[in-house]
Amino acid sequence: MEVTKNQFQNLLRMNEAAEPEAIKAVVCNIPLGESALDAYMLPNGEKRLGVESVSQSLGYSQRWFYNRTKRQSKWLEGLQEKGFTGAQLEVRVLRKGEDRTIRGASLSKTISVRDFTKLVAYEAILKRNKKAITLMAALMETGLERVLEDAFAGRSIIFLLEKIVHYTQWTYEELQEVLAYNREEVRALYPWGARRDLTGRRDHSLS
Repeated sequence: MEVTKNQFQNLLRMNEAAEPEAIKAVVCNIPLGESALDAYMLPNGEKRLGVESVSQSLGYSQRWFYNRTKRQSKWLEGLQEKGFTGAQLEVRVLRKGEDRTIRGASLSKTISVRDFTKLVAYEAILKRNKKAITLMAALMETGLERVLEDAFAGRSIIFLLEKIVHYTQWTYEELQEVLAYNREEVRALYPWGARRDLTGRRDHSLS
């Protein structure tokens, strides 16, 4: 779903008329195969992700994130050590009918993109959550494509270095653990031995 600037401003004006005190947002849906992410854009341009859809994207029930963060635990402490805040922001989105008239509004709890990234990485690396591993790999490849496009176009890619500096909070041992686990997952996919690369040559990197 692509929202133009004028459409976004119109939605904000309708939200303002309906509920001056509300935190307003425009929503779009990001399909992930078996699940989908609800993404929200705030008036200041910030993007956030719906808590319930985040839970489902990792293979859990809608209430999983609420239940895991409502009380202190080793799981939550481990995330917080990596800079996870768990701060939730409630946003309001207007619902429109087929005739484009306003049918009401819905409230959704959201988390920041950075918290979402830390949650996915934590689930993938330390909990060996296969859905988190898949999601992290897909997002990483998508992000790499952007980096390469910017680099070849002569645009600054300093943002990549900033992310690397931030995520150096992950220890070497934790990163090695997930890499080793990923290698085992690939071996399970190719039990007959070395797989072939795209040129047809045998790839011995797994042996």
